[in-house]
Amino acid sequence: MATKGIADLRQKLFPDGKISTPRLSLEPLQAADAFQLVLLSNDPLGASGLSLLPQPFNMGDAQKLIRMSRDGKGCFAAIRVAETGVFIGCAGAQVRNETDIELGYWLGLPYHGKRYGAEAAEAMLTALRQAFPQRQIIAECARENSASWKLLRRLGFVDSGSKGMRKDAVLLAFKASEAVAGAPQSA
Repeated sequence: MATKGIADLRQKLFPDGKISTPRLSLEPLQAADAFQLVLLSNDPLGASGLSLLPQPFNMGDAQKLIRMSRDGKGCFAAIRVAETGVFIGCAGAQVRNETDIELGYWLGLPYHGKRYGAEAAEAMLTALRQAFPQRQIIAECARENSASWKLLRRLGFVDSGSKGMRKDAVLLAFKASEAVAGAPQSA
């Protein structure tokens, strides 16, 4: 059975057209972002911990990701450094089923280690919680992706005890009461 989309998902996630944080701007992906998306996502070292993206990641994959919002099955945003406009990664959501929506995020390898991922993931989590309070927010992460695993735990995700749908991924579920002191804070 096909997953039913969410009407106006993009508008619900981005009611002002974008999400701004102290250092970043998250705007829904546009067709013009496809080439840069391929450049950032088609890096085996940077994508090794990602279960969402096929490798190699090509122009067709980028266009498919950009078109997700048309049928309400998901919506991903370009993460840009607010000061310069440089495209550094993506963050967004994918509808999994009638009750679950999945948080996803990744950065190009040159942008790792600057806490951009934490800032973007936390902003998307906040947007998801506000837009879809009735939905369970989940994430998939390989345990080997230690940076993402630690970030998700700090944000309040817990191991659900289930395998994810993607290779080597574990399913985590958001539990607000599990957020760790010192986790990234909403802007």
